[in-house]
Amino acid sequence: MKRFVLPVVLLTLLVLAACAQPTPQVVERVVEKTVEVLVTPTPEPEELRGLTPEQRAWLEAAQLGPFAPETQDWEAIESAAREEGQVVVYSVSSRIFKLQEEFKEKYGVDIVGYDLASDVQLEKLRREHKAGIYEADVLFNSETPLLLNEFLPQGLVWNFVPDSVLPYLEPIEIEPLLTQRWSSRVTIYNTALNPEGAPIDTLWDLTREEWKGKILMPDPLEDSLQSNVIQTILQHPDEMAVAYEKEFGEPLTEYSGDLLEIFEEDVGGLLGEPNAAMEWLYRLLHNDPVFLGSTTKIGNNVGDVSQTDPPVGFTTFSKIRKVEPGVYEWGPAYDLEPAFGVSYPTVLVIADRAPHPNAAKLLIRYMMEDGFAPWNEPGDYAASSDVAEQQVAEFGIPPFEDLKMWGIDQSYVYDTKYSFLTLYLELK
Repeated sequence: MKRFVLPVVLLTLLVLAACAQPTPQVVERVVEKTVEVLVTPTPEPEELRGLTPEQRAWLEAAQLGPFAPETQDWEAIESAAREEGQVVVYSVSSRIFKLQEEFKEKYGVDIVGYDLASDVQLEKLRREHKAGIYEADVLFNSETPLLLNEFLPQGLVWNFVPDSVLPYLEPIEIEPLLTQRWSSRVTIYNTALNPEGAPIDTLWDLTREEWKGKILMPDPLEDSLQSNVIQTILQHPDEMAVAYEKEFGEPLTEYSGDLLEIFEEDVGGLLGEPNAAMEWLYRLLHNDPVFLGSTTKIGNNVGDVSQTDPPVGFTTFSKIRKVEPGVYEWGPAYDLEPAFGVSYPTVLVIADRAPHPNAAKLLIRYMMEDGFAPWNEPGDYAASSDVAEQQVAEFGIPPFEDLKMWGIDQSYVYDTKYSFLTLYLELK
């Protein structure tokens, strides 16, 4: 019987193995997947392009341009301004000096002012910047064609708008430059000797023989603002043509021979085509205008009540504050056709690398608010709407938007400056 034991055992094991069910195995499969993520770098703000590391460092420390915080901390700004101790301003208006005492008393900061024409300011700033001299903090300036087309794009000045004045400004008064007030050059006459109104009713009257040698104005070759004014008139040939026909009873169909000769010699076509505005300028210059460097003197010469045959003139509207009853009496020819003047903004900007940036911010806010007082005069229209409304009521002047004035087009004036000077010299 022993010889049968092993086979039986083996058979039993085989049967049991065959009948046994395998234990289920859980297999975890890890699938690796590579995802390619394209990261686009944040583009550098346009204001920073072309700036030196030193400029960027100053801009960041001054918290201007792309480094300006969302909320302006005026407690910190004022504290830092007191530490800086002073603010240097290049000002187009001598009235800046009227702010010194009160600003010092209120904030403990000295105003160091320079009374400089707008174009002189910019030339001074450009040369100083090139020489590595950083003296100016604030520019109070009216030469916006150059500011907008050269100084702002080149990073020589920076815009700063106090948040407290934002609700009272139009978008064009906020960007690209902060407008403090709207200034203008206007046509004026002697009101004492013309109680019934202006002795002229159109710009074309200035070309008549009766006004020969009796038109006072700044020289456009020496006064950049007057150049801008004449360029703005030249930008409106259609309106000048309509005014001509209204004044003389027939359309302007023929131009002066000298004017046509200039265009015949203009081989490159720089000057374009002759038009009514150019004809007006030609006739004006050949009516012997008298050029004076001071707009105050122009007002006084026009308004002198002791004369019998007073001239007319172009001067700064705000000079009307110089009128003295019984001595100098003049006023704007509001109803002049097609316009009695040209308006332009006077702006506040911070100079690049300003040594006192916080004091600069504080002064700008002050000049937009309480410190506007020296400019709260007839002829200076505040950019802040609340102040402008008070001016209309207090001074009995028309609202700015109702004035028959042409606004300056900064790009047009900048782009046509060379061709204008070429034309002007040829006409003169």
